[in-house]
Amino acid sequence: MKIHVQIFCALFSLAIATKVDYSGHMVIRVVPQTEEQVKFLSALESSSSIDFWTRSVAANRFTDIHVSPESYNRVARALLEHGMNHKIHIANLGVLGKEEQQSIALRRALASNNKAIDVENYHTYEEIMAYLADLASTNPLVSTLVAGTSVEGREIIQATISSDRSANKPIAWFDCNIHAREWITAATCVWIIDTITSGYGTDAEITALVDQYDWKFVPVANPDGYAYSWSNDRLWRKNRAINSGSACVGVDLNRNFPSGFGGEGSSSLPCSETHHGVSALSEPESQTLDALIAADRGRVKAAISMHSYSQLWLSSYSYSSALPVEYPEMMNAMKAGVDALVATYGTPYEYGSTGTVLYIASGTTTDHYYENEGVVHSYTIELRDKGRYGFQLPASQIVPTATETWNGIKAFMNAI
Repeated sequence: MKIHVQIFCALFSLAIATKVDYSGHMVIRVVPQTEEQVKFLSALESSSSIDFWTRSVAANRFTDIHVSPESYNRVARALLEHGMNHKIHIANLGVLGKEEQQSIALRRALASNNKAIDVENYHTYEEIMAYLADLASTNPLVSTLVAGTSVEGREIIQATISSDRSANKPIAWFDCNIHAREWITAATCVWIIDTITSGYGTDAEITALVDQYDWKFVPVANPDGYAYSWSNDRLWRKNRAINSGSACVGVDLNRNFPSGFGGEGSSSLPCSETHHGVSALSEPESQTLDALIAADRGRVKAAISMHSYSQLWLSSYSYSSALPVEYPEMMNAMKAGVDALVATYGTPYEYGSTGTVLYIASGTTTDHYYENEGVVHSYTIELRDKGRYGFQLPASQIVPTATETWNGIKAFMNAI
């Protein structure tokens, strides 16, 4: 009886927290066949409030678009006018959301481990911060830094794992959950933190990597957006900045960095999901990441931005289809990581530059870390899946996603 009450209470609390009802909302998939169609989709994203989940960089690659019952006919008609048919890829986001919330609640009710956090489940901002604080107070490897605060005053925490803080070792650096709805990214970073801290001293490979590098994580780089995705809108992407003169809230923090700022793949429209803000580094969250990476200038060997979804490992450039001078070196490093990742469970991944494999996106962290901070090994990893669940990846996939990603990161770090 007690377990049924626990499950009911957990389900009820999650249900009342979900304010936006996505019943009847769909994700449609379109595959452009020509360069003109690719350009149309790019222009449509930057000039409207339509929610593109993925976008084609070239012909014969898929684009996923979230449509409401009210916008579906309009979007379908616009696609058809440009010679593109579509298929319904996710028939009802409302159903998918309810399934996700139920699985989270069930896991919370049934989990019975003694750890400070259940790494097999999704957690709120407050729970993740409490876990990091507990880890820093109980594990001598771990320290935390309040690196900045968000628009709404939430702390942006960096966790450092180091076996010798005085050694000035090179750094492996990670930002996670800069896009609020990409919950799997924070969950993966928390799992990796837990795996490193629990494995040091007993796992030879982890011990060697921690002795060679300092590991720094910002598990929730967009605290306000992430909290809002739990309390109000599961599919919220941006931060929670007020845009002057507009009722639309938020800036896409991964379009707010200096490299290529304001260019293709971003939007000046406040209602757009890729709104870049009034100027580069206008947002306290992006300022915080910039300050953190700059503080360790010259020591950062690798900087990885965790995103979802699409199963890709991506280098610079994002704002251009041009390739960096060090691209052959980057490709070798990405290949080492992807080969190990794929070998874990057979999950297919592609790799290459963002501008040639995914899409053109201006003002990103990856380009900023590479171009302005001199981090050659600066990458974006787009985690699971390929769109079956999109941003609402079931909690049951946290551990396999994190495990394969960590295997890839280990191989990658050993290769550079």
